[in-house]
Amino acid sequence: MDNQMERLQKAYNDIEIPEELSQASRKGIERGKLHKQQKRGIKMNGLKWTGSVAAAVIISFTVGVNTVPAFADSMNDVPVLGKLVSVLKFTDGSAGGGTIQDGVDVNFISLKHQKNSDQMILNFANSDNTQDLASSYNVKFTDNPYTMTVTVSGARNFSAVKDLETLKESKYVQDAYPLITLDDSMIRFNVTFKEPVAYEVKEYKDPAQVAITLMDKKGDVGEGASIYSLRTISAPSGESQGMAEEMLFGLKDVRVLKDQKGLFLVEAGYFNSEAEALAQLEKIQTEYGISDLLFVEKRSSQEIPQSISQAE
Repeated sequence: MDNQMERLQKAYNDIEIPEELSQASRKGIERGKLHKQQKRGIKMNGLKWTGSVAAAVIISFTVGVNTVPAFADSMNDVPVLGKLVSVLKFTDGSAGGGTIQDGVDVNFISLKHQKNSDQMILNFANSDNTQDLASSYNVKFTDNPYTMTVTVSGARNFSAVKDLETLKESKYVQDAYPLITLDDSMIRFNVTFKEPVAYEVKEYKDPAQVAITLMDKKGDVGEGASIYSLRTISAPSGESQGMAEEMLFGLKDVRVLKDQKGLFLVEAGYFNSEAEALAQLEKIQTEYGISDLLFVEKRSSQEIPQSISQAE
């Protein structure tokens, strides 16, 4: 793994930007390099989480009864959520909201079972354990496998990381896990689903919350044909995924996934045929000057990625 890190670091630092390279690709690589230099010594949110169970209990209580569904169940006159700000409208499975802030903590995530749905509620807090408006965030749904990626900008802490285990109690959820990021003011996590889901996302204020409602998806949700994933090797969660993401900055469908053995990989898109995947690989190698980083994995539609090490 040390050799892989050294190769990634060398490949990253040695990238040359051809004159004929598209402006978007040039800017992506330049920004990635600058971002890497600025972030070399930072704490990585995907690796270091702070806070204790006791602190989390105090925070959840301080935020108030509006935050915790258990209180609402016993006190029907107290609303679970704050005041509705917006209902997100999704484009290609992606939508966002909130306001630009800094120093926010995603301090608590609750799961509420409803009659025909499950609801995940993200709670935001500042240093005073209160927060009126949600920090800037994005929610993105993707296929193969069915995955929801939540990104919160301006977040310095992720006390709610412990609550990701609770999300697995939903009938829809197969796994939930934090993602590495080299930006110390951003937190991310993935939720993978057992099957396709219908969803609705609402933002609230006073207190700041985002409610993600999951429902049964009607219609044909059967398994499709094989896909061809353009991906890195599997590795423990760490800087290698962050570096690979930055090297691929500017590509549309880059995401970090967990494999079947609990290791992590970066995927640069998936395709319906091996020829399409190889064509994209050649394009990346030519435009980004990156070689020996990605390979093509064939897997069944919706299958969790295989665990593939460098030795293999």
